[in-house]
Amino acid sequence: MNTALKSTLIVFILSGLLGCAGGGQQRPVSQDARAADINMRLGLSYLQRGEYEVALEKLEKALQQDPGLTTAHNTIALLYQQLGQNEKAEHHFRQAVNRTPQYSEAQNNYGVYLCQQERYQEAEQRFMAAIENPLYQMAAQAYENAGVCALRSGDADKAERYFRQALQIDPELPQALIRMADISYDRQEYLQARAYVQRFQAAAAWTPQSLLTAIKTENKLNDQDAVASYKLVMRARFPDSDEAQQVNRGFYRE
Repeated sequence: MNTALKSTLIVFILSGLLGCAGGGQQRPVSQDARAADINMRLGLSYLQRGEYEVALEKLEKALQQDPGLTTAHNTIALLYQQLGQNEKAEHHFRQAVNRTPQYSEAQNNYGVYLCQQERYQEAEQRFMAAIENPLYQMAAQAYENAGVCALRSGDADKAERYFRQALQIDPELPQALIRMADISYDRQEYLQARAYVQRFQAAAAWTPQSLLTAIKTENKLNDQDAVASYKLVMRARFPDSDEAQQVNRGFYRE
């Protein structure tokens, strides 16, 4: 796998994770449970703002007040993951999914964690567990995660299947679109790669990685006007990116 893909995967995982710690189990609500839920939400807010010390304090307090609160287990697992404390992260992910197997957000997040640890088969199982819940509203993103993880493992065929399933649910899912463009490019299906790039362009803002894919594709199709146009966008928006340096050195001409 190339460096650009790995970088995109990491960013994609982290940005996706921070919006996922909602939902969970339905249980009778006591006074302690209400207080625990408030502290969990505060902890999540501090986590999203990067105030990890305060986030940890609130989440630990939430679990003291309600040790069975799976949303708190999920959120503190995300925090420990950010801090690189993998044993603690895994412990709390397991608590969340074992206590409430239908908690799809936690299943998905645990899958992302496992993929980062290169435990690809286990990660795939967690993504599928998330998708099995018919009430889960983020199934397209879980399929997309499964596809990105399959690419990371080197299985482009499986990645393609998952990306297609994601796009059946949400035809404008940016990462699935640009990864399908990359897969098509690698298979020398350049017109199809162009079509996916165009769909990406209509659905999302340019990134350095997506612009590099566009430049490489148009170069293979010998449309040098399009290459020049995309290069101008790259230099204007991302002049300091690694991808811009590759373009400047002509490395896109494979």
